[in-house]
Amino acid sequence: MRPDPSSKPLLHLFLHIGRLLEERLREPLADAGVHHGQGRVLDALLHRGPMTVGALAGGLRIAQPTATVMTQRMQSAGLLERWVDARDARRVTLTLTPRGSAAARAVRRAWQQIEGELCDSLPVAERMRLRLLLEGLRDGLGGADPRLATPSEEDRDETRPPPPPIQPGRRSSTLG
Repeated sequence: MRPDPSSKPLLHLFLHIGRLLEERLREPLADAGVHHGQGRVLDALLHRGPMTVGALAGGLRIAQPTATVMTQRMQSAGLLERWVDARDARRVTLTLTPRGSAAARAVRRAWQQIEGELCDSLPVAERMRLRLLLEGLRDGLGGADPRLATPSEEDRDETRPPPPPIQPGRRSSTLG
């Protein structure tokens, strides 16, 4: 006799699906030279363009120190540049390098491939219903659609040209 599916915790199912998706993404992202978290950073920069570390952290809902360390590593890997504001050394703007742009496009292709496989496994009506249910769960947990994020006021200041990039390996506790 099969157990009643309604008696299984949904949380376990979500965690399992998340792990399976990360496993599916691991190889194509590794081929692009990035891991899951870096893929999200690259995609955000490809989608929105240059942004501050603070705006990136807020948009991805990660701690700013985490974003600082991650982007320093990504700079060392040649994926992005970090530009320090000449008037405020705490303000760092991120831009993709050509290598980072190529990696971001590879990330998007991997995501689209897996998205296509997921979509092919469900009829359109069920897929739309599932999307609405998942968006409702995300919103109920305090999340938001990252595509709806708007640039902060500090990101709108287009009058300043970017200063030279920080050299890889430079560390400062005031960055980020």
